[in-house]
Amino acid sequence: MRRSVGYTEKYYRAEGSRRKKTIRPVAQCAILVLAICVLTGAAAPRVRLTCITNKVVIVDTPTGSSSSNAQENLNFWIEEASKGVLLADGVPLSIQRFDDRWISATGGGVSYEFDRGSRNLTFAGTIMKQGTATIIIGSGKCTVESDAR
Repeated sequence: MRRSVGYTEKYYRAEGSRRKKTIRPVAQCAILVLAICVLTGAAAPRVRLTCITNKVVIVDTPTGSSSSNAQENLNFWIEEASKGVLLADGVPLSIQRFDDRWISATGGGVSYEFDRGSRNLTFAGTIMKQGTATIIIGSGKCTVESDAR
């Protein structure tokens, strides 16, 4: 190996002749930049989804039915790198679809659909317990914030 102006030359013996391998500073810099980009992409931040929703709950029992309407704030964490969604308390949801347009997930008997373009959230679910059916339906508008970890 010998040192020359601006780059290092390494010589290898191959089939009786000398072959030269050159690593230039520009190539070294490009490799370093590529490595930094790959490492930073792997540590992509989480996104916090805050949704103000209108929720209707219908309770159907053997003795009769009742319903209620309430405004509810729902919070989620979206992890782009792992394609995961967590409720605000850290409970993971089961993912059905996760792409640039939609996120579909379920948890606790409720299915959630988030339209990334319009930032609308819809959800619905049915829970059966001891002869009582509880039906939950709701929708709302969400705001998206990056996690400042």
